[in-house]
Amino acid sequence: MLIRNQTIAAVSRLYAGAPAAGTRRVDAAGAVQAPDALELSGEAQSFGDILQQLRGMSDVRKERVAEVSARVENGCYAPASAEIAAKMLAMRY
Repeated sequence: MLIRNQTIAAVSRLYAGAPAAGTRRVDAAGAVQAPDALELSGEAQSFGDILQQLRGMSDVRKERVAEVSARVENGCYAPASAEIAAKMLAMRY
């Protein structure tokens, strides 16, 4: 099936020879830029080393866990609920 529309044909003839709007010619690439470089100060390098050591450490203090576990088993663990609540509220705000 062939559909003819005179308006579409006229518009396509107008745009056939015109260059696209907003385009521009790109010339060949110029000189290659030097790659970016980064130099850290001694203080920044030390900070990075310390940060790596901290990341390698465990989040759990095993000696503290063993101490509290022993107190729970002996029946002498009595947490101060007011102190715990105060610390929880301090963390929230």
